[in-house]
Amino acid sequence: MAAADDRPPLALFTAVYDYIAQGEDELSLRRGEIVEVLSKDANISGDEGWWTGKIGDRVGIFPASYVTEDDPLAVSSVIGDVDPPRVSFSELKLEEVIGVGGFGKVYRGYWNDEVVAVKAARQDANEDIEVIKESVLQEAKLFWMLQHDNIVSLKGVCLEEPNLCLVMEYARGGPLNRVLSGRKIRPGILVDWAIQVARGMAYLHVDAPISLIHRDLKSSNGMILTHH
Repeated sequence: MAAADDRPPLALFTAVYDYIAQGEDELSLRRGEIVEVLSKDANISGDEGWWTGKIGDRVGIFPASYVTEDDPLAVSSVIGDVDPPRVSFSELKLEEVIGVGGFGKVYRGYWNDEVVAVKAARQDANEDIEVIKESVLQEAKLFWMLQHDNIVSLKGVCLEEPNLCLVMEYARGGPLNRVLSGRKIRPGILVDWAIQVARGMAYLHVDAPISLIHRDLKSSNGMILTHH
């Protein structure tokens, strides 16, 4: 009689889009790849929103928001059919930098006489521009699928080398943490904001075309669309 196998089942996730490793401890992801998640503990990965995983014989950390538990064939078929609008870089006018993240710098800008946020992809000298372009396109496809009042929307994507960027809805009110630290907000408004955040997260987790877990929800990642 064979001994019972008490090992826990493998935690297998599917990469939603590409990620290019920025350091030796990071794990590069390709859309559709299966990732075995070894740990979700930020104390092990070193940062909130990052997990430790394995692909083949490669082990490293990666941004948790780049993977999903959905079936890989379903992920591929849904994303493959998405075609976000293309934006010519000549149509964009960039102003000041309003943020910096893992993707790259974010600028306030103008497109078709509309104020927008332009997320410019970070590019390192040793990286293949075609790989970066594909990663930007995959992120644009993912954003384009998300249609909800409480999720910042994508306007289009620019894939003209070297100006690879996402053109996003502009949040005039700025990040939530800045608003909260600036002055006292009435309780009724705070409750309303909390409800809106919950609705946005519920959409991502349950109702979006691909189930996405934010995993890095904090006030600096919440945006206020209008001034209060």
